[in-house]
Amino acid sequence: MTGRRSVLVGILLALWVAPGAVAAGDPRGEAPLRGLESLPPQDQTRARENLERWKQLTPEERTRVRENFERWKQLSPEERQRVRENLETFRKLPPEGRRQLRENYQRWERLSPDERTRLRERLDRWKKLPSEDKQAIRKRLEEFRKLPPDERQRMRDNLQRRREMPPEERRHSREEFRSRQQQHAPGRPPFRP
Repeated sequence: MTGRRSVLVGILLALWVAPGAVAAGDPRGEAPLRGLESLPPQDQTRARENLERWKQLTPEERTRVRENFERWKQLSPEERQRVRENLETFRKLPPEGRRQLRENYQRWERLSPDERTRLRERLDRWKKLPSEDKQAIRKRLEEFRKLPPDERQRMRDNLQRRREMPPEERRHSREEFRSRQQQHAPGRPPFRP
């Protein structure tokens, strides 16, 4: 993730891990929590828990948390509110949902800048599609998922070969495919890769 999204995700994770210890400012996490007694009991408990989490972090993790906290201080109130809402949503997810979100984030981080750009462009195109087209695509995806693994792999290989074709050959191939598709399924809307 690049830009504001990665900053917001990093801040979200930092605040979830150790917001109280970051505010204390001690790089080792050993500073006492001054003014703790003036907090309501539930906040005192949370501050102590955060300090314990902070103490368990490696120096590299602490550095990352401090950097994220510095970014947090520079966010507008609206951005901070969005981060808080996202954090609350994340906390309410079941463990499997949180795991999936982390995996998706890690997969995003491994993408090259070009791959990220292409993915953003696809998302923009998806958002602009009429709901009927989205529904048709979802249906086809569900059909694809029901195919045997070897058939899915064959289709992936064909798609990869298509992507590697020169533009003119790809256009010709697409026209042939659409023509065959309409012959076999006349009521089905044309597939648009």
